[in-house]
Parts: sequence; structure tokens; C-alpha cells
Amino acid sequence: MENLSHTLAAVALARSGLGRRTPLATTALVAGANLPDIDLLWSSFRSALVYFHYHRGWTHALAGHAVLTTALWAVLLAVGRLLPGRDGAARARPAPLLLASALGVGSHVLMDLANSYGVRLLLPWSDRWLYGDLWVIVDPWLWLILGGSVFMTAPAGRRRTLAWSLGAAAAAIVVLSAPVVPPAVRAAWAASLAVTVALCRQVARRGRPAGPRAAAAGLCLVLAYAGLCAVSHRAALTRLRRLVPAAIGGAAAGPGGAAGIAALPRPADPLRWEGLVSEDDSIRHRVIGMFPALDPQEGSWTVHARNLDDPAARALLDDCAGRVILEFFRFPFAAVEADADGGREIVVRDARYTRKGRGFAVFAAPLGADGLPVIDSGQCP
Repeated sequence: MENLSHTLAAVALARSGLGRRTPLATTALVAGANLPDIDLLWSSFRSALVYFHYHRGWTHALAGHAVLTTALWAVLLAVGRLLPGRDGAARARPAPLLLASALGVGSHVLMDLANSYGVRLLLPWSDRWLYGDLWVIVDPWLWLILGGSVFMTAPAGRRRTLAWSLGAAAAAIVVLSAPVVPPAVRAAWAASLAVTVALCRQVARRGRPAGPRAAAAGLCLVLAYAGLCAVSHRAALTRLRRLVPAAIGGAAAGPGGAAGIAALPRPADPLRWEGLVSEDDSIRHRVIGMFPALDPQEGSWTVHARNLDDPAARALLDDCAGRVILEFFRFPFAAVEADADGGREIVVRDARYTRKGRGFAVFAAPLGADGLPVIDSGQCP
């Protein structure tokens, strides 16, 4: 997930009562909820391949959770002793502070595990990616639920109201103007935003913030939303598996048939999913609903040739770049295309993110006179 959702979840945890267990507990929750993304320091600035290889690595694994939790706990204990004050920061209790640190870091890993990007939870013992496929990295419903509960439990003040009003307006502009969000979903989100604003205004009129129960209710709503996504995802995936034999001409799924099937989340739409079926020579895509009535009217498959046996694609995948691509790309397919300079290039896309043009999880290498890719080894991890 993006860091706004991580931070809102941590603040909601703190406001639900965990922040009162010991001084610096709120700091531990918020810092811990963002700490696993420290891997961006060594994964973001060199190349896309380095990013694919290192991001959501050991800092998002169970072993990394133990390391980051212990490090954060030790730092905050030291800070509490060095910075005494009226708020009792020097009297931070070790056990509750350790619990807050663990919950903060754990909330980040759990939320990331729930989306279609995935995490490598068992590093360093296994580099297998695990995917929850429940929501995309940016989910406006989480903004709405968590943001509303955090606002209602915050101290009153004009600056707070102005800041949150601007934040809500910005979120509304993003959601309501995003073409990837279906019109019906935009309407439902806008209506939910109106209800949330009305509740927040009622709390503001009282002149004092809502209690821990409001934050706990927000966290329960998040769990309920996750449950809805899980039920809807299971139903869509079951339907997709039934449609696979017809899609591949009656062949049975498995060797020579469908090598991989996934129902991937769509932005802000928990009732419809991106269905992907990976075969030996093609990848098929269609939008599939939780129920047949939710399928789009066209309801047809789009087929993308994988072309992984093309000589240029084979040469690329045998190189260091290919090792990273096969490690990270979940549904890879390749195509030889014209580049901006009038030459040719081999382009590999991950169908869970990009099925045409450029976008996230796309790697391109120019082709030389021999028809083979020219790869800059400096891009490799």
C-alpha cells in the first residue's frame, strides 16, 4: 500500500487505545507502519530492475519484521530516556512499547500482503512471492474509512478542520476524475464520503473528539471491507476457473493448458476483478464480476501472445535482466515493437499491470543489427 494508508491505519490503531498504553506508543505505531519501506533507499535510484529485485524484500518478510521491530523498539527506548518531559516520554515501558513497534511494522506487511503486488514473506529461506489479491496499492475506500475515523478522534481546531477538508477534497478529485474507477463506484464512493462528512460535522459540533470506540469502529470496518473483498474475490476466481476450459478451446487446465489463473483487484471496485489466464503461448484477459450480472456487457476475452520463445525474448530472459523479470513479473509476455528512434526493441510487460503501451512493470531493450537485445548490465542488481 501507499504510505498514506499505512499511516492512517497506524494512527487509527493508536487512537483505538493502543497509544495510551505507554509514552511513545503512537510514535512506534506510526514509524513502524512506514519502516519496511526503508528499502526504497537502496531500491529506487538506480534502475527499474534494481527496484523490482529489492523492493518488498527482506524488510517485508517475517525475519525483517523481527529485525525492524527490535531496532525501532531499541531506538525509541533510548529516545525516551534521553528526552525527559512532562509527557513522561522518559518513562516509556519496554513491553507495551515493543508491542506497539511490532504492531506498527506488522500492519505494514499485512496490508502489503493483501494487494496484488505481493511480498516475499519467507525471505531469506524462500524468495517466493505471496499475493493476497484483495485490493490495489491505492484504495480510496481505505482512505475514506481510516481517514474518517482518524478525523473524528483528532483534537478539535480550525487548522485541523481546514487541513482535513483540503485532504478530503483532494481525494475526491482523484477518485471522481479517475477514468479507471467505474462510474457506479464513483457514485457509491461520493455518497459514502457525504455520509462520512456528515458524521464528522456532528462530532465537530460537540467540540471534543470521539473516543477510542470510533477508531476501533473504523478498524472493524476495514476488516469488514477486507472480508467483502475476500468473499468477492473467491467467487470471481471460482467463476473464472469454470470459464477457462471454454476460453482455451475445451483443453483441461494444467500442463499444456492454463498455467496460471488470477482474479486481480480493480481500483475501488470490490465486486469486479481483472481475470488473467496464462497459457503456454498466450495470456487471456477479461473483467469478471462476483456474479454473472456484474460482468461487463462485452464480456469477451482479450488474447495477448506471450512470445517468450522469440529469439530476442529468449536472449533477454537469459540475461541478468531476464532473471529479474522472471522473478518479479507474474504474467510476462513479450513483443518486438518499433522504438522512438525508428529502430526495434523487445518489450516485456507484466499483464497484471500493463497490457499495452508503457506503464509499471514494463522492460524494453533495443535490438542490435543481429536482432538480439542490447542490455546495459549496469541496470542489473
